[in-house]
Amino acid sequence: MSSLKESLYSAINVTMPVDLSTQLDRHACVALILRGDSWDNLELGYIQRAFSESDRWSGQLAFPGGKREETDKTDLDAALRETREEIGIELTNPELLGRLNDIQARKAGTMLDFYIRPFVFFIERDFNIVLDPNEVADFFWIRLKEIQNPHRVTTYRLQRDNISLELPAVYLDREPPLWGLSYMMTLNLLEVLAAANK
Repeated sequence: MSSLKESLYSAINVTMPVDLSTQLDRHACVALILRGDSWDNLELGYIQRAFSESDRWSGQLAFPGGKREETDKTDLDAALRETREEIGIELTNPELLGRLNDIQARKAGTMLDFYIRPFVFFIERDFNIVLDPNEVADFFWIRLKEIQNPHRVTTYRLQRDNISLELPAVYLDREPPLWGLSYMMTLNLLEVLAAANK
């Protein structure tokens, strides 16, 4: 295990992540994939969802993932399978760093009976990206330092069900900006890593 991976593993596992499985029934699992040769060069991978009029999240920025299926023995299996299906990366258990806090989903500010379970991976090898065009329009990397650039801070106007909300977001060189649950998971990751890298 590289020294960077050891440091990342330690950072992710300093505390036990928040577990919502005893409070909420339904959930999905996502993969936050890191790569890089130093703390300063760490990059995080995002997908841009496929553009579809039938998808309420059409074109949004997110992490690969989805709901657990009957063939998945564990939540980790679901994250691994969804990542393989959506972007073609065959993640392995040794590349797993750990989990972030479960995060409850919400709709226009109203909490839902659904949560997201984020798994964090660190990948140190070459790989090919193979997108499922039915689900993913693009996959891209961006440096964590760029995500933290204050000039990228913006807002996202959510208009749905006769409700208009201005939500915090960050611009990642494409529209729409990163907002919502994926933005919150990104902030959680940045907070965890910053605390360990003081």
